[in-house]
Amino acid sequence: MSDANTPSGGAPRDPFEETRRAFDAMPGADAMRGAQAAMGLDPARLGEAFRTMTQSSLEQSREAYGRMRSAADEATRTLEATVDQAHNGSLNLSKRAIEGLRAQAEMNFEHLQKLSSAGSFSEFIEIQTRYLRRQIELATDQARAMQEMTRSAAEEVMRPAREAAPRPDGGGESR
Repeated sequence: MSDANTPSGGAPRDPFEETRRAFDAMPGADAMRGAQAAMGLDPARLGEAFRTMTQSSLEQSREAYGRMRSAADEATRTLEATVDQAHNGSLNLSKRAIEGLRAQAEMNFEHLQKLSSAGSFSEFIEIQTRYLRRQIELATDQARAMQEMTRSAAEEVMRPAREAAPRPDGGGESR
């Protein structure tokens, strides 16, 4: 089995040396060297310049990747905080709505008990009037409370994004 870098004679080949010999054998090789020298190109230095350029490019790519990863991590943390805030706000709103429904059901049950004990039509109208007034007050209070909770929940949901966003004046909060 022969190695790709080993000719049939057994001595290892040097790809650079083979390329140099092929270049020297080309017609106009001396003219090419003269043109390179006139432009200030030294073939021996081209490899070093290419290596330096490659290393610089690799370092810049690593730095860019680090910045991108850092920004992605920050965006992930912001999104997680936003989702947590939305969940908590939704949970609080749901609890408040259930409390409101429970209060409404208790008030309805009490009203039915009072109506069943009414002794006259005027007492029935009085009980009904009080009940309707309490219904309107309760509905108004619940609507105000839900509105305030919704506003507060919306502010809390937006807070992580607001804190993460850069300010136009160049300032910003850091963690």
